[in-house]
Amino acid sequence: MEAAIINTEHTNIPTIAWSALPKVSAAQMQQMLMLATGKYRLDNRVIVEHIGRNLVELVSLFVPEGPLLVVAGRGNNGSGGLAAARLLASRGRRVWVVPTHEADNYSGTPKEQLEHLKYYDNVRVRSSLPKMKFTCVIDAAIGTNLDGPPRGRTQDVITVVNGLSEGSCIISLDTPTGLHVDDGSVPGDLVKATMTLAVGLPKQGVKPGGAVGELFLGDIGLPPALYEDLGLGSVRHPAFLMHIT
Repeated sequence: MEAAIINTEHTNIPTIAWSALPKVSAAQMQQMLMLATGKYRLDNRVIVEHIGRNLVELVSLFVPEGPLLVVAGRGNNGSGGLAAARLLASRGRRVWVVPTHEADNYSGTPKEQLEHLKYYDNVRVRSSLPKMKFTCVIDAAIGTNLDGPPRGRTQDVITVVNGLSEGSCIISLDTPTGLHVDDGSVPGDLVKATMTLAVGLPKQGVKPGGAVGELFLGDIGLPPALYEDLGLGSVRHPAFLMHIT
């Protein structure tokens, strides 16, 4: 199979310049989510649903057919990937899901999302990556919480996903697994994404191009006052999904 060709020029997704947006660090992203669920009383499940729907929108626009693979960690990043798996399955897509840890190690929202999948006949949850071709792979293994080089099953996932990149669209959530969001450093192996979906705001070390591929920004419904609390000034998302150039 030839490498997947993704044309972003003929969509209705508005574009915005990288320089026009504030960027956040891993610590600021964690603080953002804490404020959202604490001070502003937003349900984390609702935030995860927004993330899942943004991923579904990208898949529907650029890879509308064929089987999908979702690789999901046990944190917030994994929750978004698992929500996307469920929503895509509800649209009739065939979805394979590979958790990066044993199911017993999942808790909270990621565990809930993983358990929801058992109600969909067109979802297959596997402990290892299937030996087949996928039109699209969602990389939701590690987001902003990268701590040193990827290890264990996550390391194996990176190797296999990169091997699937021929003919597949690889969509990373927030950052390609293995890329540090604060400075763009790569302490070990790295997923080479076709496109990356930033959550809420772009991360300061995750710039368009290279292993990040095309960069998109997904609105997760946070109130403007929250961004002001973080010292980011007035931030408003003019669209649910934007292409950062």
